[in-house]
Amino acid sequence: MRRNKLIIEISGNRMIDYVISTVSELFPVYVSGKETSNRYIEDKFFIPDLYPASTPLVGLYSALKTVEQEAVFLISGDMPLAQKGLIRFLGSKLSGNIDAVVPFYEMPQTTFAFYKKSCLNVIQEALKNNIFSLKTMLRKLKVRYIYEKEMRKFDKDLVSFFNINTPAQLEIGKKLLDVNRSDKF
Repeated sequence: MRRNKLIIEISGNRMIDYVISTVSELFPVYVSGKETSNRYIEDKFFIPDLYPASTPLVGLYSALKTVEQEAVFLISGDMPLAQKGLIRFLGSKLSGNIDAVVPFYEMPQTTFAFYKKSCLNVIQEALKNNIFSLKTMLRKLKVRYIYEKEMRKFDKDLVSFFNINTPAQLEIGKKLLDVNRSDKF
């Protein structure tokens, strides 16, 4: 698999440190967003959003327009339990005329997926029409979905898809982190 670039949306807390520490072992890390003074920019390449809205679709568009590589891995900064084996597996499925490799666990996991530059025209059209949903964009792409049975070989409990957005989820995340990682929030 080619070394792809990684985009990480800027998050307001330390969770992004865990995301960065995991994926930086696989890819160079690129942070995207609107912020121009952020501690992650100091030692990571920052990609400013190329569109006024601040959404994952805009971050993806900005990265695909900016990086030289054919594909990027998009991951949200609130997913600190990402498993390297699963990310590698997904990347291995990005071949041929596929535009994106997207895990399907309960729903398409659009912010834990690989996207190729071939998505750019569809993304541009969506943005031009003020459509900011990654899920809506998928309908117009050649997507290889990866389902639960295949993914459990690389992430038994599928903790990679656990998002932390509330105090209650943070407490659950801390417990999961104790089981799945040696470092802690």
